[in-house]
Amino acid sequence: MRTMRFLRLPLLALTCAALLLAGCRDEKIIERMGFTRTVALDLPDGEEDKTKLKVTISIPKSEPANARIVLTTIAQSNKEARIMFSRQNNRQIVSGQLRAVLFGEQLAKDGLWKNIDTFVRDPSIGSKVNVIVVNGNANALLQRNYKQFPSTGEYIEDLVRTERGATEIPLSNLHTFTRDYFDDGIDPVAPLIKEGKEALALDGIALFRDDVFVMRVEPQKSLLFNFMHKNFVTGEVVMALPIQEGEQQRIMLSFVASNRKIKIRHAKTIRGGEDIQVHFHLKIRGEVLEYHGKLNLQKTPDQKELEKRMKAYVESETMHLLEKMQQLRIDPLGIGQHVRNRMTFAQWKKLDWREMIPDLKIRVTADVKIKDIGKLQS
Repeated sequence: MRTMRFLRLPLLALTCAALLLAGCRDEKIIERMGFTRTVALDLPDGEEDKTKLKVTISIPKSEPANARIVLTTIAQSNKEARIMFSRQNNRQIVSGQLRAVLFGEQLAKDGLWKNIDTFVRDPSIGSKVNVIVVNGNANALLQRNYKQFPSTGEYIEDLVRTERGATEIPLSNLHTFTRDYFDDGIDPVAPLIKEGKEALALDGIALFRDDVFVMRVEPQKSLLFNFMHKNFVTGEVVMALPIQEGEQQRIMLSFVASNRKIKIRHAKTIRGGEDIQVHFHLKIRGEVLEYHGKLNLQKTPDQKELEKRMKAYVESETMHLLEKMQQLRIDPLGIGQHVRNRMTFAQWKKLDWREMIPDLKIRVTADVKIKDIGKLQS
């Protein structure tokens, strides 16, 4: 009996080893993997068939530094393109390290959801993958090399992260785009970038009606959009005020804190969807780091005058943006969410919110205060 028990132990060990070895058939050797970091999608040049895509991928290489593999093909979908890429090189293309998806301007104007949907459904792709619109051709941009910067894919990722930290662009990834696309009280947004001779550049914010790119917020107006879009605390922002006394004033503020509140007021006819009033209240605080103008900020009356001018500028320019959004029947600021919260779900479903947007009565009130003028000298 003791002998039989002794023989069972090696037999059990061999069985376990066999099971472990059987599980190793799905092994993935890193050196044979092609980890896609960035994907660019466009409508094919000169083709009327909008069911096809021009797809470019960027795969980092370990050596030499900042080296990469760039592959391009025409396919029916991103998934088909991935299969075609695997046939073109000696690596198995995988998407687990994907960081950004670039969409060309024309493709974005045609609608993005059918393409974003393929990424969202892939369990190997994370929800934090950046969604970016290119002002121009996304494939051409991804194929460019900028010698003074890292590989283009990594460069794009760093650029978006930096500008987002400076509140120049709002957060936009697969999760936020999908969430806002399916929410009938808000529309998606995405950063815009463009190709330059020496470097890439942020080119504003892309605003969507559902999944269709319909409006661009210029880089100079991105901060104003963000005042209305979210609350934030950031390091430094620059405002270029309209010309006063023959001279344009530029103010750089540091330690800026911005808080927005949206108030919805309506007559009793709101239940019939006839009269909705929207009030944006913006509270902006900051310290003056730099000022170019004729005011003497050492004097309290001049400080008050600058605050008054900044208030007028913010209110006027944000209203211009809102009027354009109303004309295009888009709601990237989530006004519809606030309206929906003031009524029952059944009442909300009776409204044709998209068609009501142009008739909204919107006003903006800005409360701008200078906390400190730093070491400015008269």
